[in-house]
Amino acid sequence: MTKFMRPKSGFTLVELMAVVVVIGIASAVASPIFNRAIQRIRFRGETKDVLSTLRTARSYALSQKDPFGVYFDGNNHTVTLFKDMVNPGTNVYETGDSVLRIDTLPRDIVYLYVTMLNSCLVYSPNGTASESGYVYLMSDNNSVVNISQLHVLASTGRSKINYIHNY
Repeated sequence: MTKFMRPKSGFTLVELMAVVVVIGIASAVASPIFNRAIQRIRFRGETKDVLSTLRTARSYALSQKDPFGVYFDGNNHTVTLFKDMVNPGTNVYETGDSVLRIDTLPRDIVYLYVTMLNSCLVYSPNGTASESGYVYLMSDNNSVVNISQLHVLASTGRSKINYIHNY
């Protein structure tokens, strides 16, 4: 009786080590690209959060028929949503205004600049904004620079995002 020997199938240790080395090199090359993409996505999320605060203030002003505003504090990196109660019409955030929410920007947002007077934007009950202007946000993280611009149009109160530099 003759027995046929089937060849053994499988991988040698050298072949497995070669695959592990190739995967390691590919991971090392892809890691910085992946980190930059994550930072860019986080920055875009923070920019959209600020835009959401602007749109929330406008929505409250329209629905409640009272002036609502957003105050930007560049020194403390905060964005404050408030109801303008103390001196409506002055378009200023003052002590005594009803604060609805204070959002603190993350540490990687290194710059917050607003072109509106008093760093404040107030929406009137008809949805218009106190003035047209821009809000600039900048993030500088591990040689990744992100800059965004939020534009507000006074006549309609609408706002939009423009990513100036995002890589």
